[in-house]
Amino acid sequence: MSLGSIVFTVIVLFPLPAWVLSLFTATKMGEDKGVEEPRSRGDKGDGESIQNPVLDESKLRRAMARLYIQNSDAPWHTLNTQNYANLRSLSVIGFILIVGWLLVSRYAYLCPWLTGVSLAIASGLLVRRFLLEIEWKLAASSVLAAIAQSDTNTPDQLIEQVTRLLYEYNQADAAIALRQLDQVTAQSLVSFPPTALPDKLTTPKLFAEALTHNRTLFYANYPATPKAAPVLVAKGTQSLAVLPLRKEQTTQEQGAILLLWYRQTYLPSYQRHFLDLLLGELHTLLRLQTTAFRLEQLQARYNAILEIPQGVVFVDISGGQGWLNPAGAKLLGLKQGEAEPSAIAQAMATLRSSADNQQEIAKQGAQLFSQPDAEIHDWIWTFSQPKSVVLSISSLPTYGQDIQGRLWLFNDITEKYLAQQALAERTTQLETANEQLETVNDALRFTQFSIDRAADAIFWIGQDGKLLYVNYAACRLLGYPLNDLLSMKIHQIDANFTAQSWSEHWQILKQCGSLSLESYHRSKTGKRIPVEVRISYLEFNGKEYNCAFVRDIAERKQAEKALRWEQEKADRLLLNILPKPIAERLKQETCLIADRFADVTILFADIVGFTDISARMPPAQLVFLLNQIFSRFDQLTEKHGLEKIKTIGDAYMIASGIPTPRKDHAEAMLEMALDMQIAIARFNQFQDENFCLRIGINSGPVIAGVIGTKKFIYDLWGDAVNTASRMESHGIPDKIQVTETTSKLCQDKFLFEKRGQIQIKGKGKMTTYLFIGRK
Repeated sequence: MSLGSIVFTVIVLFPLPAWVLSLFTATKMGEDKGVEEPRSRGDKGDGESIQNPVLDESKLRRAMARLYIQNSDAPWHTLNTQNYANLRSLSVIGFILIVGWLLVSRYAYLCPWLTGVSLAIASGLLVRRFLLEIEWKLAASSVLAAIAQSDTNTPDQLIEQVTRLLYEYNQADAAIALRQLDQVTAQSLVSFPPTALPDKLTTPKLFAEALTHNRTLFYANYPATPKAAPVLVAKGTQSLAVLPLRKEQTTQEQGAILLLWYRQTYLPSYQRHFLDLLLGELHTLLRLQTTAFRLEQLQARYNAILEIPQGVVFVDISGGQGWLNPAGAKLLGLKQGEAEPSAIAQAMATLRSSADNQQEIAKQGAQLFSQPDAEIHDWIWTFSQPKSVVLSISSLPTYGQDIQGRLWLFNDITEKYLAQQALAERTTQLETANEQLETVNDALRFTQFSIDRAADAIFWIGQDGKLLYVNYAACRLLGYPLNDLLSMKIHQIDANFTAQSWSEHWQILKQCGSLSLESYHRSKTGKRIPVEVRISYLEFNGKEYNCAFVRDIAERKQAEKALRWEQEKADRLLLNILPKPIAERLKQETCLIADRFADVTILFADIVGFTDISARMPPAQLVFLLNQIFSRFDQLTEKHGLEKIKTIGDAYMIASGIPTPRKDHAEAMLEMALDMQIAIARFNQFQDENFCLRIGINSGPVIAGVIGTKKFIYDLWGDAVNTASRMESHGIPDKIQVTETTSKLCQDKFLFEKRGQIQIKGKGKMTTYLFIGRK
């Protein structure tokens, strides 16, 4: 008896080999009978699927799901699995009892022992199958309760939750939820693990058959299926379950949940029943969520309709709850939504008592409510406190779903009402104005008299350019009789306009409103008369006009011409004193002009022995010769783009790099020095004189500015200027002496001879160079 109890306990609580369990399943055993169960992701080692028979409920479910591994190529809906399993179970149990009876008949001494063992095996198998079915039903109930009580807000979140539960409870290697986008594309909503599909987009052929049959399909040997998807086979899928998803029978939105096993897996009937229950609950919840979503949309639209600026109040005649929209609640000082009829009546009485026209309201109300079902329209209530408000009130009886009531509409017509009052006041004002019109006509006649005799010529011109009105001054200016001018167009007297350009001018004037311009008018004798024209665009009585005031400016033009000539003369004189940029600044600026320049080259040139020459030469001849020499130097200065600073006696000072900076300031100055020597040599040749120059050059920073208030002079200051002067005064006649700074700037293009160190006044010993010429 104790051996039978042990056998019974082992069979009921511990896992059995797949070939034993297959005897109690609905799938026919074939060539794979007795195949060793591969380890799933939850196994820790060989033979470690279930070690403890008292595991908690979730672990027990997962362990049971790993026990049933058997090959089957047919979808489960093609077999009557429950009946087949029951028949097979009874056959196996009967077989065990017959074998036990035969052994007892042959070996009588083993009768008690064999009888107990046989009964223990048979009863254990039956009890085990019964318990497993109960366990999976409990698991289904637990999962369905968890789904029903979840706080998922959207269908996608619900599908994700169910997919995760299916993935965990069925110990699948992957689970994918798909949604069909169109006939050729499906999108992955969620997948466990995320890499279950290589791409978010795939083909709806993966679940097309399940949608067609509208039931769950299971493929135990998926690679052998004729329509096996390459993308799933490439991932190593051996078994596949397809659960179709369709929110409603009439909707286009559909998809499926795929459960993938990377090993051949068998699902017993009660586990498949678990999947069917879960899928059915998912369909129900999706339909409920769709319905709830539509109700929310309807509620939102209803609320949007009631968010109108007009107040809406409903009163139930039978004494039920009334209702107010936000505008009506604000107007009556109540909360929006439901309200007691007594509260609504009290609020409306309070509102009526604060109206300014209470007597009119009472009188109109007596007439309006003479009949119970009367419709009320345009019942006016006016208020001045706390602000000016005018309400137009309407009231309609309502009947719907056995609820009788009255609907009140409060429309704020303050602006319209005030506009009507203003219109009435305006009408009164216009009537008063008409009485004053005769007085105004007298003023208009006087105005017309004044315009006709104005000193300036006045023209009224139409859109086509025709002269519509001219005053007497216009006739005198152009020499035409009045009737002749009124038959002409503007382009016949104004030189700036042609028949084609007048339309363009009209559009410009229409945009601007007014213009001022100078032009020339042709008189009857052909004389061109300079005029100043002030034009305005006007509309009167639906017609457009161009009003032009014209003034003869011939005398002013002559005065302006004389003024321009004097101005040009003054500008030329100023340019002889100052550089052009400095002269322009001096005309525009009133402040002191002073600038710092970092790179400038200065040249000083002096006629050697000028004192002796001036002693032996008459003054007029001396000045004549100096003028010829310095005039030639002025030409060379302009040629090389240099700036003449000043002359002091027989000394000539030039600067390069001011007032406009230039990179080749030193090179330009050396070219100038060479040309000065050539110029003085030619002068000696033509004048039979023996003048020679002593030239000194230096480069460096200077300050340049204008000094003086009456006799302007543009001058330079700085150590570089003093050093250039010393180069000239300590130089050699007929030579060009430069500082070391200048020689370094130009050593790539010019030849220099080192003079050595010489004593320079105020500077001490300095190394100087003699400029030889170009390389």
